[in-house]
Amino acid sequence: MRSYEALIAYHPEIGEAAIKDQIERVKQIIEGHGGEVTQVVEWGLRDLSYRIKKQRRAFYVVLVFKGDGATVAELERNLRIFEQVLRYMTTQIDPNRPPLELHRPRRDGTSEDGSEGGDGDDDGREPRRRNDDLALDDAVDADVPDLS
Repeated sequence: MRSYEALIAYHPEIGEAAIKDQIERVKQIIEGHGGEVTQVVEWGLRDLSYRIKKQRRAFYVVLVFKGDGATVAELERNLRIFEQVLRYMTTQIDPNRPPLELHRPRRDGTSEDGSEGGDGDDDGREPRRRNDDLALDDAVDADVPDLS
């Protein structure tokens, strides 16, 4: 069996209980066709980059599962039928990939729950200016003669 990841964007107004029901239905479809759901991550309500079916936001859910081509075909057939699904995308993934993180800090430094996640440079890159660069700027300014 191969490993897959399904990203599903649900209509934002269907409610939390309906989202849970939809997730259970998707799990039943996968398990009914010989698949195995290994992880479910609810990303929550997020802005869309463009309108889909007159909606600006969607409730995102990521399912990681194992199955075959028939499992994926049946899942996508059912997702096309569900009226609450705005968009979906199923991709094959590396089976040795580490599990998804539940609460990754956002770029602006806040996590999904609103708490501070850091200074915003958690992506491994170095900050644009370091403290020693600022000290060099002060030293250069001190060497400039006053012409007034």
